[in-house]
Amino acid sequence: MPKVSIILPSLNVAGYIRECIESVVNQTLSDIEIICIDAGSTDGTCEIIKEYADKDERICLIHSDKKSYGYQINLGMDMAKGEYLGIVETDDCVEPDMYEVLYWTAIENDLDYAKAGFYTVVTPYKGEQYLLESPLKDAGSIISYQYFIGQQVSPDVYIWNGVYKLTFLREYNIRLNESVGAAFQDCGFRYLVDMNLRKGMFVDEFFYKYRRDNVLSSTYNPDFSRFNLAECKYVRKRMEDDGVTDREKWAFMARETVRMALSPYLTYRGYRQPNQENLEALDEFRRIIIRDREDGLLTPEKMSKEHWIEMRLFTEKPEAHKEYIAIKAETNYSVYKDFIYEIAKKKQIIVFCAGKMAKFALCLMRINKLENIVAFCDNSSERWGGRYMGYEILPPEEAVRRYPDAHYLIANKKSPEEIVKQLLDQGIRKENMTVYKLPMNALESTSLFLRGLQ
Repeated sequence: MPKVSIILPSLNVAGYIRECIESVVNQTLSDIEIICIDAGSTDGTCEIIKEYADKDERICLIHSDKKSYGYQINLGMDMAKGEYLGIVETDDCVEPDMYEVLYWTAIENDLDYAKAGFYTVVTPYKGEQYLLESPLKDAGSIISYQYFIGQQVSPDVYIWNGVYKLTFLREYNIRLNESVGAAFQDCGFRYLVDMNLRKGMFVDEFFYKYRRDNVLSSTYNPDFSRFNLAECKYVRKRMEDDGVTDREKWAFMARETVRMALSPYLTYRGYRQPNQENLEALDEFRRIIIRDREDGLLTPEKMSKEHWIEMRLFTEKPEAHKEYIAIKAETNYSVYKDFIYEIAKKKQIIVFCAGKMAKFALCLMRINKLENIVAFCDNSSERWGGRYMGYEILPPEEAVRRYPDAHYLIANKKSPEEIVKQLLDQGIRKENMTVYKLPMNALESTSLFLRGLQ
């Protein structure tokens, strides 16, 4: 019996499949099986997988007769022989020790699952690659379904950044919705896992590399509301069929329904108007949410103030909500756009601080093809003389001496005011400084990053 069965669902990912398979076959945990389920690729994906399968007996290539991500994963689960199950989407890749760390964490703590934070991968310009960190909170603690039903918003976003005990999945008949396509079909699986979880753990590390710059990814599917609605109805039907009477679980699902209806709407509205099918799906979401509220499953005490207010606007004044979302989407984008336009005017940019916030700022600038960044500077002497994301790291005094007319982008979350004072003391004028204030949420930020300037 292999320790971990890893499912790789694919469809026309020839440009990414080699990197993906290489990252899996080279895992430090070698006792694995790799189940590749292809849904009819026509771009050479299958030929590449077969090339690897011919060299590695751990790889099995299966042809799916349905173009359904859910069907592919379920087919892989039915075939799996491992103690634990992992999933890698084939335009993504993983760190070499992902499955070794997660497997032994799960074994040592007898977990139904172990999950870790992940990187959002963005390759903006001239072959550069940025790994933006998305941590999971409450790492290191044993959690159960009670943890999730006590949250205003579930912190568990995806299914591929962990390993799942196969007997747990089969005991509770946890499977994916087998709808057509590949968009958002991980939602139903995730909610069923979280509502049945007996013992799980988040690990304070980053292993999975989630690609956000593949424009063909299901993330950007224009039928967002229709797919989310299908997942919502799938989970609710399963809860009914399973005889779930726990009101706290139903209240959890009610809150997540609000999230499923509203969150993608804002992201998508930043690009274009939803089509008629999406508007009809939003209307059905609205009816479900109204029933949940009438049944007492949605209360202001269990929801964030923002979610509660927007939910009321969405259900009670739909036309006003449409206007609100349009304004909010444009406001979000304008903050980003105004920052880029202003920074683009500067002849030379020095990024002050070489940390996490600086990586987000640099990614944003480079995806918009800004080439006026000349260096980094940092107060940590240990960094001096090194490089960050390809740029030299200077002592602040040297940066001021070498680039007396540069504009300083202060990318420091803890003490930006102190850095402003430091630069003022060194003769830099206030108008030659900008404090970076845009969000460091990788998933939200990359939605803005990937729009580019228009």
